[in-house]
Amino acid sequence: MGVRDGDYFASYEKTLPILSSELAALMGWESEKDYVYDYELTKTQISEIEKTCCLALPHNLTLFLTSSER
Repeated sequence: MGVRDGDYFASYEKTLPILSSELAALMGWESEKDYVYDYELTKTQISEIEKTCCLALPHNLTLFLTSSER
């Protein structure tokens, strides 16, 4: 999800076409507990997600990865 600076609500949402195992490797998750959080994405993580999923994400928002299941 993406949030504009100063806002508290997501103005962008996108389901990623990626396997949990691929996402875990990209995010550096080590245990199943790591799958159930919201993560603010770094520029490197955004770039890797874009490459892996063959898509472009907005760069004018603060992007978060929200995951709730493995």
